[in-house]
Amino acid sequence: MKFKGKVAEWFYVIILFLAVILISTIISTIRDKEIIDMIICLVMFILIELFFISIVLFNYVKLEDDYLLIVFGFVKKKIPYDDILTLCATNNPLSSLAASLDRIEIKCKNKSIVLISLLNKEDFFREISKKNAGIIVM
Repeated sequence: MKFKGKVAEWFYVIILFLAVILISTIISTIRDKEIIDMIICLVMFILIELFFISIVLFNYVKLEDDYLLIVFGFVKKKIPYDDILTLCATNNPLSSLAASLDRIEIKCKNKSIVLISLLNKEDFFREISKKNAGIIVM
């Protein structure tokens, strides 16, 4: 089963803000006839926007047979169900695999914590509990 990731409005604002800054810098370098600077800014613009757009397009969690697959842009992470101890709703702002502050904290046996954000948390909690009844949902 696949669960779509949640993307907050502020995430889109960041994408737009960076685009405006980089485009204005590119225009400035064109006016100054700084070709090398323009090429560097253009490459930066493309790479940064590709990174953020990939997060918007490829942002989901999939319940596989033996593990949880988290896809967040170009990043993929697998967590075996047996390694998951607890799931908890949180607004923790730490850097994570989430494009919203409405998050789920996944605590694992190896003491690692993964933060994700999903559109439908309740269905996710219910379905992952079917994969491993030992997971504590708080």
